[in-house]
Amino acid sequence: MEFDTSLSHSAQCMKQAIPLMVKYKVPVTPVNYAIWYCYVLGSNTQLNSELEQILDDYQTCPPAHAKQLFDAFLSDKDLALFHQMSESFQETISDVQVEIDRTLESSQDFSAVLSQCHSGLYDLKRNSLDSFDDVLGYVDRLTEESVVMQQTAYQFQKKLENAYAEISDLKSALVSTQEAASQDPLTGLLNRGKFDEDIVMFCKTAPTGTHRALIFVDIDHFKQFNDDFGHQKGDDVLKVVSAKIMKHTDGIGKAYRYGGEEFCIFAELDSLSEVVNFAEGIRKDIAKLSVKGKKTGKAVRTITASFGIALHIEQCLVTHLIERADKALYLAKEHGRNRIEIAA
Repeated sequence: MEFDTSLSHSAQCMKQAIPLMVKYKVPVTPVNYAIWYCYVLGSNTQLNSELEQILDDYQTCPPAHAKQLFDAFLSDKDLALFHQMSESFQETISDVQVEIDRTLESSQDFSAVLSQCHSGLYDLKRNSLDSFDDVLGYVDRLTEESVVMQQTAYQFQKKLENAYAEISDLKSALVSTQEAASQDPLTGLLNRGKFDEDIVMFCKTAPTGTHRALIFVDIDHFKQFNDDFGHQKGDDVLKVVSAKIMKHTDGIGKAYRYGGEEFCIFAELDSLSEVVNFAEGIRKDIAKLSVKGKKTGKAVRTITASFGIALHIEQCLVTHLIERADKALYLAKEHGRNRIEIAA
């Protein structure tokens, strides 16, 4: 679709779209935001009609229906455009703020010069130089105009500050939306979509004197937790394992839920031994976890995980790096689980 990407028009549409999404309890995700942006824009009557019918039926727009609307009327290119528009707000406001600061500084300097001139001319007048009366009147008018100019600039700056605050709030909402769209709701780790996006840059960027690794982690015998204790307990296992992974990767790398009971980590350390020690620390921490009985509160089954490490090499293909880490993980399971293997 074609959109007017001007600052004022985009901001106005955003101010209309987000309150409507809150009203209908629609999560502010990139897909949902794109749909509602187009809705308030009113450029596609069929999209508006179908969305209104969904709202009549459900009093909200369920995720499955939102996906259908997006696939029918929008594209990934449109999403990228919305992100670009949100970034332009910050840049435009910053540029205008610089110009206003310069205007205020110039007007203050101008007022000071006029005041000095005004004072000097009155000194001449006290020496009975009446011929300067006309000049004094002119200077008075200039001084008044300079004061008005400062007041006008000040008022405009206040309006600009208010607009800046509104746009910053909208941008924060979009940033939160992007973060929510990148996060796995159950574990709090980054999700598979974010992994697929980040690994491209991970492989493109050449290592600089460090050892960068992709680490696959898989909970051992996870299906048995679901079968023996129920899916709720299985979800609890995923959460506590994710918490351990998140604790260890904070400040060192990024952690993702790759799918099901499998996780992956990007880590960058000074040596291979440090990478192994890093993974070993997570493995040992996970091995301290257990499932406890409801009645006794005692551990009825321990939780363990297997690890596969693949070091990143220069100009490494994404598929090749994933395959190597996956093979290392397979070896860890084949050799007894609850261990670490390094890809050749």
